[in-house]
Amino acid sequence: MSEKQTRFFITSVMIFIAIGSLATTGCQPAEPLELHPQWPDSPAPTRIKHIKNVYKSTDLVKPGFLDNVGQLFTGSMPLSMIRPNCISVVENETLYITDQERQAVVVLDLKKPKSRLIAKAGDIFFVSPVGVAICGDLLAVSDSALGEVFLLDSNDKLIRTLKKSNPSRSAKPSGFSRPTGMAWDSEAKLLYVVDTLANEVCVFDPTSGRMVRRFGSHGTNPGQFNYPTHIFLGPDGTIYVTDSLNFRVQMFDKAGKYRFHIGKLGDASGHLAVPKGVGVDKFGHIYIVDSYLSTVQIFDQQGRYLLGIGGPGSESGQFQVPTGIAIDSENKIYVCDSLNNRVQILQYVGEAADEQNSKNP
Repeated sequence: MSEKQTRFFITSVMIFIAIGSLATTGCQPAEPLELHPQWPDSPAPTRIKHIKNVYKSTDLVKPGFLDNVGQLFTGSMPLSMIRPNCISVVENETLYITDQERQAVVVLDLKKPKSRLIAKAGDIFFVSPVGVAICGDLLAVSDSALGEVFLLDSNDKLIRTLKKSNPSRSAKPSGFSRPTGMAWDSEAKLLYVVDTLANEVCVFDPTSGRMVRRFGSHGTNPGQFNYPTHIFLGPDGTIYVTDSLNFRVQMFDKAGKYRFHIGKLGDASGHLAVPKGVGVDKFGHIYIVDSYLSTVQIFDQQGRYLLGIGGPGSESGQFQVPTGIAIDSENKIYVCDSLNNRVQILQYVGEAADEQNSKNP
């Protein structure tokens, strides 16, 4: 038998085995039916519905026959999450999720059953990647243990490391004490970085790497922070900062001037215990993730409580220490359900009145 015939024979056998394996798999009992809760409870009109739980890349897009054959040949398995923390979404393309247990950024394709890991910036391996943000053509990753913020290009190549001016004695060489949440201002081309232990927000020009301003200090007064963690920049320019150990989310204008805040310590509706991720949908609803209460609470632009989602547990619509949140232009809500090792995808179901209110705030 010639070498060409041998290769053909081996390939044919492998395909035959793959088909047999897939056929056998197809005879296995079906996976349990996933429940999709809705909020609020009936008979009230539905406002939020559960779409799916994402533990691994193939939960987003089911692999086809050729994908399964390829995985069988290469021995590769779908990449799963261990402890997702923060999330950023490129519309209808990609999810970027920091995973502190994996010490990497998990990249999931929204159109194909593909995934990959970003485990380092240049020659530096991540230790505790926390924040992630899409900055135009760049990806920003904050590592709280390294005290660094890294900017990577589309090929995962390190472009620069951001340096904070006037570092304190307790800060890392980069000037950060513990960089965590980040938000991108696409209009001004500026990156906002929360420095948790310094109790401030720093604003950078990623093109030059220069820090252009900062705001915040330690305390309980308006405009002061006690362990801030997450940040979101609204479409109207409002800056939302999660002031975790002051049990509130503070709102600022683009100059860093305090406007008002939502929340106070408690476990009743509208109260907060350990707020983390924050985001706003296109109708202006404010979503606040509470890690301790394992809920997502929704408020209007005046800070009035509207609806609560979730509670402790592992079922669909329940959470165990949820952290980051992202909301796309179609009002899909992505919540990092940290200790359940997954991202839950929810959908806001609006009415014509919500559309009208978003145009006429």
